[in-house]
Amino acid sequence: MAKPTTTDKKSPAASNKKNIKNDNNNNKKPFNKKDNNNNKEPMEDKKVVQKTKLTKREKREEKFEKKAKFDTNFTLVRELKLLWVKIKEIKLSTEERAVLVEQLTQKLKGNVLNVVVKHDASRIVQTLLKYGDEKQKSIIYKELKDHEIVISKSQYGRFLILKLLKYGNEEQRNSIIKAYNGKYLQLLSHKESASVVEYIYSEIASKLQKTQIVEEFYGPEYRLFKTDTPRTLDTILETSPQKKESIITFLSAQLTKILSSKGERLVQYTIVQHLLLDLFRHSKPDTCTDMSETLSEILLPMIHTKEGAQVAYHVVSYGSPKTRKTIIKTLKDFFTKVACEEYGYLALIRLLDVTDDTQMIIKSVFSELIPTLPETSITKQGCLWILHILTPYSPQNFTEQTLSLLTPTMKSSVGIEHSISKKDREQRRKELLNFISPKLVELCSSHTEDLLSSQWGTKVLNATLKFADGNKMILMKKVLEVLTEEFLEEQHINVQTLLRNDHIKTTDLPLQLLEKFNWIELCLKNQNTVYIYRDLLKSLPNDSKEKVKAQADLKKSKSKLESTKFKGIENLFNLKDEIELQEHKQPQQAETTKKTSMAKQKSIKKVEESDNEGDDSEEEKVIEEKKPVAKKVAKTTTTISTKKSLTKK
Repeated sequence: MAKPTTTDKKSPAASNKKNIKNDNNNNKKPFNKKDNNNNKEPMEDKKVVQKTKLTKREKREEKFEKKAKFDTNFTLVRELKLLWVKIKEIKLSTEERAVLVEQLTQKLKGNVLNVVVKHDASRIVQTLLKYGDEKQKSIIYKELKDHEIVISKSQYGRFLILKLLKYGNEEQRNSIIKAYNGKYLQLLSHKESASVVEYIYSEIASKLQKTQIVEEFYGPEYRLFKTDTPRTLDTILETSPQKKESIITFLSAQLTKILSSKGERLVQYTIVQHLLLDLFRHSKPDTCTDMSETLSEILLPMIHTKEGAQVAYHVVSYGSPKTRKTIIKTLKDFFTKVACEEYGYLALIRLLDVTDDTQMIIKSVFSELIPTLPETSITKQGCLWILHILTPYSPQNFTEQTLSLLTPTMKSSVGIEHSISKKDREQRRKELLNFISPKLVELCSSHTEDLLSSQWGTKVLNATLKFADGNKMILMKKVLEVLTEEFLEEQHINVQTLLRNDHIKTTDLPLQLLEKFNWIELCLKNQNTVYIYRDLLKSLPNDSKEKVKAQADLKKSKSKLESTKFKGIENLFNLKDEIELQEHKQPQQAETTKKTSMAKQKSIKKVEESDNEGDDSEEEKVIEEKKPVAKKVAKTTTTISTKKSLTKK
């Protein structure tokens, strides 16, 4: 059968669509003036709505009203802010500020606890503590009393406690410190109150109060029972050594607990550094090794203080090779800063001193330090790691306390020694020196004037000349070029130390420097060059023609030089006599010392014998004391012989 075509009959759907279109077309009205007039009313309504829009001030007021419904203290805080802004003005007179502070105090009465924990109101109370008198401060303190712990744990309230400790009187401070007794361990573990404990310990507390705070970390016994005399961990262990194990166990557990969660923030506090130092000094090597592993990743924030640097020293010393590798990664990009720290350099020197993997030191540490050599080598602390490689364990570069720390083994108070490395320390030094020697020679050659202009740079230059390996001919030429007339006058002390270097005496530099200037004229102009000329002549060989000629020129111009009345001129003329005396004394020094010692012993024995027979006159004794030793011995022997002869007769 044939299908019906769509053209013959229209489908009902198509007809419905057509009807909808027709309805829409019928609803549309032509745009004319009447329609335009009819549409004026909604437009006017829109204009009215625009006119009723709120201003910024009205919006702000509406916002404040909404906040006031939820916060009962909102209106009070708003009024306090207006007064606070006026009090903070710098140009405000003291009388006007006193009036505003009194108004602020009256408004705050009875509402301090409600206001102090708010982020925008805590500063208002702090300002009142800063500018208020004793009476006004006491009003705030009385309202805060017995709530110190709660407020110190608040994010914004803790700042008020800090200000009260700073601006309050001694009675108020002691009261706050006493209120925290027994809770210092808890407060130090808290995120907000830890800063309050640190401020009390480092800035406010007395010696007794400090020991009472630290004692709470030794165990519950010391947290509950306080003494009136300060006692450290050393004194506690001296009086009761049986408690050592329990104290160290408790201290180690508490420090591990707080450092594992908040370590990076807490290690910068001096109280934590003090506790860590006590732990390292009195613990066994195993405990120290475990703690050094805990601290290896958070070492950087603590090395800026004296005790923190000593803790870092112990961490490096007790750390395993893996721990030292972690320490190097932690200090990466900060080695230059650590090297120039007042105390931090100790950690760097110890790291260079005990790390067996010298290749890791070269790749990680030296790669960062060598590009900054021109800046670090002329600073007091920055040059120490260089000098330690060139002249290790030298008392001229380090204090006795630092040298006592740079030991090949670690020994705790228990008496157990702990080896810190496997490789020989001299071998480690040679490996580092072989790498850095060419770098130091290059540094001294390219920055000779800068080094010689600095006290510390001169030390580096002298040590490089004496101990570094490599060709130093270019360096010697640079030194000669730098030594101009003006430079000699300005940096005479550094030039003198350079001329006293043993390596300089073996080179041609003294002769070249002698020929470079007319030294007599320089000595007539400036007093500083007199001392340089004296050291220059001493550095020359005694038999050299140049030295003999220079001394002859000195004698010719003696009257001119003496007329200047400069200090050191006499040393120039007595130089030859001093050298001759030294030459004669050196071969005979050993024999003369022996003879004099034997003569003294004989004279003492003979005098003892003569004392039994009779005393000499006082005049003879005085004369004998003034005479030389040899003559005195002869005198005593003759007097004794004469006495014996008289007694026989």
